[in-house]
Amino acid sequence: MKITLIGSFPSCFTLCKYLSKHNYLDAVCVQKHNTFVPDQDFWTQSIKDKGFETYTIDSNSIKSEFKGWLQGRSPDLVIVYGFSLKIPEEILSIPKYGFLNIHFGKLPENRGPDPLFWSIKNGEKETAITIHQMDENWDTGKILLVEPIPIIQGETGGMINSKMNFILVQLIEKTLSLIQEPVNYRVQPTKNRYNKRPSDIETTINWEEQTADEIENLINACNPKYGGATTYYQGSPIKIIEVSPADCPDTLIDKSPGEIVHIHPQEGLFVYCKDKKLLRVNIMHSDAGVLTGQKYFYLGVQQNQHFTTNIKTEPLITL
Repeated sequence: MKITLIGSFPSCFTLCKYLSKHNYLDAVCVQKHNTFVPDQDFWTQSIKDKGFETYTIDSNSIKSEFKGWLQGRSPDLVIVYGFSLKIPEEILSIPKYGFLNIHFGKLPENRGPDPLFWSIKNGEKETAITIHQMDENWDTGKILLVEPIPIIQGETGGMINSKMNFILVQLIEKTLSLIQEPVNYRVQPTKNRYNKRPSDIETTINWEEQTADEIENLINACNPKYGGATTYYQGSPIKIIEVSPADCPDTLIDKSPGEIVHIHPQEGLFVYCKDKKLLRVNIMHSDAGVLTGQKYFYLGVQQNQHFTTNIKTEPLITL
């Protein structure tokens, strides 16, 4: 089987390595980003050094030169993973077995560019690796394979992504066997929402509206892709990267959501939530750096002060 891999690095490195090891890999297409991506040239060069043909795709070349390049390679199959450009419909029929997209989420209920974020944020107990044919729309093609993946309480987006990458390579042989039997494809229902990439508001903690569990889920969903969930302290933005649930004593009364009820250089920093539960803030990122909750004691963060949902709630004071 002669396979062309299209994706972004380092996301698809594990898959690329597997296909190469088993002599499936013929060529690799790397997406060119408008913004700086660390080590992008390193990944491209390392693929070339191993003797594989490479092609850099951007929003212009995918509509013009890419078709001729792919016809020249004549692959049996194209696998797409971590790729954000829409592939023209006329190109999809070039390989014998078409294009297969690897989607880290359930379909059709979790279409969109960041399914893991929404699965974790919404407190779902399970996600899936879904491998499906590509068609003219986003994430709507016939489904070939679904591998359920449990979401364990406390797992971050990065942890689940790594776990799914490991499981993915174990599914490739099964995938290559299944594509040769068209009856294995399952048509998706057409009416399901498309989840866009989360906005700044959707990655910001709403202390007044969200429960402790919802806040923890949001923080885990934002780690590491969005650098943590955003909150504000005295008008300055902070990214909360990790929290853990803590027991809330009955003596805590008349507290408000987002209030810092305890901070100690050894015991840490504890915040009150709307459902009368506490979260221990373990790791945060601000202008002061990536620090533990304990270290914020030395920066002057005090008990009875608040984390807030927006910048207008308190006067602007740099932490």
